[in-house]
Amino acid sequence: MSLVGILTEKSNENYIKDQLKNELKEDQTFFLKETTIKNLKNIKFETIVIGKKINKNKKIIRQMAQKADFVIFNTDIIENLKLLENLNFKLISYGFNQKATITASSIEESKIMICLQRTIQNINQKRVEPQEVSMQITENINSYAVMELLALKLIYGL
Repeated sequence: MSLVGILTEKSNENYIKDQLKNELKEDQTFFLKETTIKNLKNIKFETIVIGKKINKNKKIIRQMAQKADFVIFNTDIIENLKLLENLNFKLISYGFNQKATITASSIEESKIMICLQRTIQNINQKRVEPQEVSMQITENINSYAVMELLALKLIYGL
């Protein structure tokens, strides 16, 4: 069974949970908290999402990322960049940085266009080619949550 660990802003959790409820089993997805991450440090997550600034437990999060097959990482959080230096995994970066693997190409009131800028290999070893995906949003959803969700969907072929 593949496990997904998601360390994201509290405001993004419900959106991601709701969007993945029919896609990934609830017992496969863990929303990680810096305050409780020590309890999960020995679990091997297939995929780790790092979508918020890491203040505590950097060493534990680095070790968890090192064991993961995929790491989805917000490149706009400059403070976290050193966290993943010299580790070996498949990195899918996202953010508004032009070099990010996944970025927003346009944002409107009710939809966002997300661009996969380069080919990635998903969990089933299939190539996912560069593409643009339109996703509906509401005013209380931020762009980062949508990019995190799309990265997960692309990796798991959802």
